[in-house]
Amino acid sequence: MAAQHPLSATSLFNLKGWVTLVTGGGTGIGLMAAQTLAANGAKVYITGRRKEVIENSAKVHGSKQALGSSGGSMVPLVMDVTSKETIAAIVEHIAKEDGYLNVLVNNAGIGGDRAHAQPSSGADIYSPAMLAQEIDDWQQVYLSNTTQVYYTSAAFVPLLAKSKESPAATAGNIINITSLSGITKWSQNSQYAYNCSKAAANHLTKMLAYEFCNESIQVRVNAIAPGYFPSELTVNSSDEQNKSSWPQDAFDKEMLRVGANVPTHRPGTDAEMASAVLTLATNGYIWGTILTVDGGILLRHPSTA
Repeated sequence: MAAQHPLSATSLFNLKGWVTLVTGGGTGIGLMAAQTLAANGAKVYITGRRKEVIENSAKVHGSKQALGSSGGSMVPLVMDVTSKETIAAIVEHIAKEDGYLNVLVNNAGIGGDRAHAQPSSGADIYSPAMLAQEIDDWQQVYLSNTTQVYYTSAAFVPLLAKSKESPAATAGNIINITSLSGITKWSQNSQYAYNCSKAAANHLTKMLAYEFCNESIQVRVNAIAPGYFPSELTVNSSDEQNKSSWPQDAFDKEMLRVGANVPTHRPGTDAEMASAVLTLATNGYIWGTILTVDGGILLRHPSTA
């Protein structure tokens, strides 16, 4: 049998021998990332606070039947990304089991509240609607969407720095799942806390990329800024396999509600997220990039890009 061409998709995206971790890997975009890495041969630790959710995802999507002959595996581990102690425990576990980590996907996050009025209602109505949002909500959104990215990255960077000594022989890689919400000046129907937290996560990505490219560390840091993809965050539900769906009529209704103009007129797919994850995971020449995967929405709304 002829050897595979080095520029074939199979060769480019072969993750055999890789050890990876996806936070919030039991549902939504996190599960898409975990499936992608595992389907291409990696051992994928999927973490989350809900034990039954990550165990179900590992059972359904991480089986040999689901992943195919060239697939790797999914290993569920309970971890709260807002707890330094539980993060440290998982770092210790992987250090003992594997000794290195090739890819860390910081995906876990929450949505938060929003002001339930619009500027068009006038200052006398919009002001109290904005003030009704609790300060604690802002703090929790930042903790879950920004602060934890810092602490999780800091905790795993020693294992990621050892990626060069692993079978992959590549620099370790952090992929932060941020959002187009952190790039646009449009508040998406007064969704201030979430959007600010994602803007902060984007900037944190750039700072970590700058610091971790140091010769003494050499870990790549990039981010994917998704648009509208089906997840528990966007559609508020998932099925018995922990997958979310977004029927076209429901998508259209939600886009109308928030005032979104998406050129593709549909949500993103698993395959479209998968190709973005694989590109950042395997392309060793991409450092410090925010990869927007948004169906063109930022071409129709004001952005800081």
